[in-house]
Amino acid sequence: MQFADHEIQSIHKVTKAFSPNTELAVAKFEAGQCQYYGARHGNKGVEQIDNRASVFEIGSLTKLFTNAVLAQMVFEEKLALTSPITSYLDLTIANNEQITFKSLATHTSGLPRLPPGLLWQALFKRKNNPYQAYLEADLLAHLANDIKINRAKKHNYSNLGVGLLGYVLAKIEGMNFTQLLQKRLFEPLNMSRSFCNWRDVHGELVMGLNKRGDPTENWDLGVLQGAGAMLSTVQDLGQFMKAHFDDIHTWARLQRQVLFKQGHIQMGLGWYVFQGDKQSDTVYFHDGGTGGYSSVMIMDVENRAGYIILSNISGMHKLKGQKVTELGFELMRKLKGF
Repeated sequence: MQFADHEIQSIHKVTKAFSPNTELAVAKFEAGQCQYYGARHGNKGVEQIDNRASVFEIGSLTKLFTNAVLAQMVFEEKLALTSPITSYLDLTIANNEQITFKSLATHTSGLPRLPPGLLWQALFKRKNNPYQAYLEADLLAHLANDIKINRAKKHNYSNLGVGLLGYVLAKIEGMNFTQLLQKRLFEPLNMSRSFCNWRDVHGELVMGLNKRGDPTENWDLGVLQGAGAMLSTVQDLGQFMKAHFDDIHTWARLQRQVLFKQGHIQMGLGWYVFQGDKQSDTVYFHDGGTGGYSSVMIMDVENRAGYIILSNISGMHKLKGQKVTELGFELMRKLKGF
């Protein structure tokens, strides 16, 4: 089960569309078996490389891991999805608002996409590392005083929400977020090259590129690590995808269960779910982006198939969604014969 010519051509086409030093690492699952392909835009065009063990920021794919921990803790009866987070942690939330674990996981809490003031930081003061200075004291102060809950819109994608979820889960377990993922996912799934801080990376860390194609800083997520702090490899992320295929992990089954529907939007715990007429048509998806990287994970559990794409294409690039995210869907459609 090698990469087909059309897959390689599609990967090269995307790589070539961006600046020199652009790099894509791709993992492909078919019938549960995994293969890897890497491409880099070099001085002489696009060349094949072996970057399966190279480390990239994965951005919002981190949310899948935060929600996997949530699913584990639900099965261990350490918490209930429908319970308010204030039932497990001494938090003050403005107007005594009730925010449940389920609502944070499915982006239905009514929380804004970003904390108050962070957009200004991102645009002007800390545009190369916008979350760096947003720490625990800021989060607690904003929850108590400044947070505006919007109940009018049922689904509102929120980095603040999933960042808060990761913070609460770690506090309940009495450890920091890095320790939480290390204990519950990285070690059990043998993900030895996955990290929550770029300073901890051992091995090759691929240099992130900004939207102009120039080297850029790695991100620090401050207190909102659960929303997007992870760095990993396609090899390690393949272990996470394989855990969904193995059907031995109760947490994985819960994570894929559809818990929210609104029009064409369906969500499990972190996963966006696209359902066709048959069970075999169901696809689970998420993508991610930071200032220097973008990523995609898409899988068909019934047929044990899927793709993981990591790149150093900026998540701020105007073509990121059209090129990187769409590449994941294009490869998946062709693999499934659509």
